[in-house]
Amino acid sequence: MRRLDLRPRKKLRNPARHLRSLARWPQQIIEQLPKAETAAAERFWNFKVPVFSKLVEPPHATPQTQRACIAAIFAAADAVERAERRPRDCRVACLVTTPFLFQSEVTLFFDEAYFRSFLPVTVKSRTEYDGGWIEAEPALPAWVEPITPPTPAGLEFHGGTLQREFDQEWSRTVERVNWLWSFPRG
Repeated sequence: MRRLDLRPRKKLRNPARHLRSLARWPQQIIEQLPKAETAAAERFWNFKVPVFSKLVEPPHATPQTQRACIAAIFAAADAVERAERRPRDCRVACLVTTPFLFQSEVTLFFDEAYFRSFLPVTVKSRTEYDGGWIEAEPALPAWVEPITPPTPAGLEFHGGTLQREFDQEWSRTVERVNWLWSFPRG
């Protein structure tokens, strides 16, 4: 179950129980796969990681809980990739956002061009808009290595994009990295 935190300063009780629940998610995701006729009309289908945000995000998260979350995402992607119910002609991918792992997901891409739009950038760029800006640049793989568990066979790491965003309404810059792993299209 995904839950936003109404009391972010309060410590999460019994994180081990939440991690056990997260470890069961990969088998539950198979039951939620779209039928072939539903999938044919979509560009993608995603499954957000079902956790309390404070379990996997600063300031309460530990590297161990973040690593367990990414391991569950990998396991879920692997379960979908190997499932008989998996829609054919799609790409199974893991979209992991750090440090805000609550935004992470397993995604089925039915449109290869749309999948390519998620590939990491190769050069730094900046886009200005009325009241703010967004910057993107390649991220160093060493940044995610400490919390990356072993990847399942066939799951390819594509890299990451460091994204900085400033909006005058926020009066601060928000920084996150979007990482991408995927299985070959099949």
